Amino acid sequence: MKRVLILILCVLFSCVSVHAEESDLTPSASSSLLMDAESGQILYEKNMHEPLYPASMTKMMSLYLVIKAIHDEKLDWNDQVVASKHAAGMGGSQIYLEEGEVMSVLDLFKASTVASANDAITALAEKVSGTESTFVDLMNRTAAEFGCQNTTFKNPTGLHEEGHVSSAYDMALIAKNLLSEGADDVLKYTSLMEDYIREDTDHRFWLVNTNKMLRSYPGLDGLKTGYTSQSGYCITVTAVKEGLRLIAVVMKEPDKASRTKDAAALLDYGFANYHKDVLIKVNELSEIMSVEKGIPESIQITNADELGLICRSDEKMIEMNRQVVFSRTEAPILENEVVGHITIELQNGRTVSSDLIALQSSHRLTFWPIFKRCISEMLF
Repeated sequence: MKRVLILILCVLFSCVSVHAEESDLTPSASSSLLMDAESGQILYEKNMHEPLYPASMTKMMSLYLVIKAIHDEKLDWNDQVVASKHAAGMGGSQIYLEEGEVMSVLDLFKASTVASANDAITALAEKVSGTESTFVDLMNRTAAEFGCQNTTFKNPTGLHEEGHVSSAYDMALIAKNLLSEGADDVLKYTSLMEDYIREDTDHRFWLVNTNKMLRSYPGLDGLKTGYTSQSGYCITVTAVKEGLRLIAVVMKEPDKASRTKDAAALLDYGFANYHKDVLIKVNELSEIMSVEKGIPESIQITNADELGLICRSDEKMIEMNRQVVFSRTEAPILENEVVGHITIELQNGRTVSSDLIALQSSHRLTFWPIFKRCISEMLF
């Protein structure tokens, strides 16, 4: 009887161990996270708030600020940047900028995204903010605005400094904002295996992407690798499949092979177990809204955002209640102006929402049209 009991306990322990092992998708990583790139919904996490050294994944924040400066028209892709002595002196991955060398924002951006060049991103940081320290202050303020709680940047490169830390969650949050601000700009280059700068000179330079998962994982098109002896191997990747874009982060891996295996396991898990269920596509809704004191008296409105959710594979969204609230009903109303909000309650208790925008303008009535309309209503 004692032997039977021991045998049962061994079997149970074995089952628990296997289950625990299966539940850890990233056994070699100190921390990891899987996030839906659009909503920020967390699909898997392991020690996601643990502060760790992010190495060159830091550059995602630097790239965000460069793209933001361009979108705010404070910077242009064709602007010329003069490399400072400080930027030219960066170690690690680099394009060997020389002090005083002139290079376009675009080429420095390519070098930063494809080859993770520390000298290139430092030159861009100085171009955006004047000095590296001012740029780093901007990095930290922006991280706080994003909701990062375990991130402190000391430089724009990710080269090791004590106290320069982040977490898997914060890195995913920064990646999400980077994609939201400039997916086309950044993925255009993070998806390249190689490129060139200084092409029309005698110093043509070959850029080789440090993200080898581009070759092995279908649909993967970014984002950023990282490595220092203190950080270990880390990576933030993004991939898209059937309209679902995911962000995966693994930190403090022992080697490149483990980093690749664990990041791929996160993406595999996400695409196998989740799907994007869309109730209403962007601009698919077609409703009529009456306009007070306007010409015309009614206009067509639609949804500005997609009304959908990330669901488990066995789930489907079922609409239970729809609420439309108008914030603007009186003329003048301009085309594409936000006029209200739609919220849809689902059977599982979750909600989806979107702004409502005007598809046409309605001008404010002047005195005589209002007078004529009143007379017409009284007579007819």
